[in-house]
Amino acid sequence: MLQRLLVITGVLLFLGSCISSYVRLPSSAKQVYGNGDIQQSLLLLAQNNILVNIPEATTREFEKSEIDQKCRSIKEPLWSEKLSVYLNEFRKRPELLSRFHVIEMKRADTADVRVQKDLDGAVTLSINFVKLENYGKVSFQTKLPCNGSIAEYLGRELVKTNYDFPGIEKFVLTLQNLPEKKDLPRFQFSNNFLSYLAERGAMFKFSHEMSFEKTAQGKYVMAELLNKLSEEVKQPFHQHLNYWFKQINEQSTQAHLIQMFAALPDREIKAGVRVDAKNENSSVKAAGEADLTYLYITYNVENDQINSANLQQLEKCLQNFTEDMSGIKLRKPAATEKASYLRPGYSCNVSKL
Repeated sequence: MLQRLLVITGVLLFLGSCISSYVRLPSSAKQVYGNGDIQQSLLLLAQNNILVNIPEATTREFEKSEIDQKCRSIKEPLWSEKLSVYLNEFRKRPELLSRFHVIEMKRADTADVRVQKDLDGAVTLSINFVKLENYGKVSFQTKLPCNGSIAEYLGRELVKTNYDFPGIEKFVLTLQNLPEKKDLPRFQFSNNFLSYLAERGAMFKFSHEMSFEKTAQGKYVMAELLNKLSEEVKQPFHQHLNYWFKQINEQSTQAHLIQMFAALPDREIKAGVRVDAKNENSSVKAAGEADLTYLYITYNVENDQINSANLQQLEKCLQNFTEDMSGIKLRKPAATEKASYLRPGYSCNVSKL
């Protein structure tokens, strides 16, 4: 009898651990993101139709100290923190926002602020940073980047990785020397969706290739998608979108300051959560390298028609995801560790929603 009671108690405890508490869905952007400075900076970019390019390689840059895979210390991704420093200048000098179309951050040979112009006159302001590696030997005075014995690593090579960024003075001076930017068709779109993202501490995941993509009739695909999304944000169905913006912001190492939203090319029209995972090896992930987690929809162009998932379909997909993550489940559908939050991701084929 006692054994049976113990078994029943164990089962109840197990089931209870699988049932999460009631999911409170945020009803407004104010309940999603609390960093007013970043919100204001991103809103200024949005209101001026300025897009941000953060290449995947940039999201993989980390300051770190390393002896080997088992003994290393990695700081949080630096792109969002460094970008926010530059964006903060626009709150002091909003007139500079009329000088360029795209701001990007990438690694280069020298730390500098450079201006790149496309054939159509589009201006990209590039913040170029340099990776610095310092090499040394482990001695008795060395502070190890892990919990280990000095004797085990004595004499081994220790590599410290740091980065050099251009100064704010150079950034401002470069902008001040630029003329007013041209009005270009591929950057003419409603910015309601960009503002919607900015209120949630997020930005559109831009790529130069996407901005040039056109239909046979000459319509710019990115501009058309942003116009469509800008209309969709006017509809009141965003509670699960708000919930996952908030969860990703709070739980993901990469998204604690700024996160992204993507429209990705795909033959299938899908929506959901994507994780850009570089390493699937759990031991490597445990050492601190963080993956980018973000909400996304997909699109394609067929017979000159732009097909894409809409926000209402994404909302429905995220509702399903919320139910999967909060109900009685023997196996959760995604990981919850901060370094690779929601890996491997969650997607819905919108035709089945």
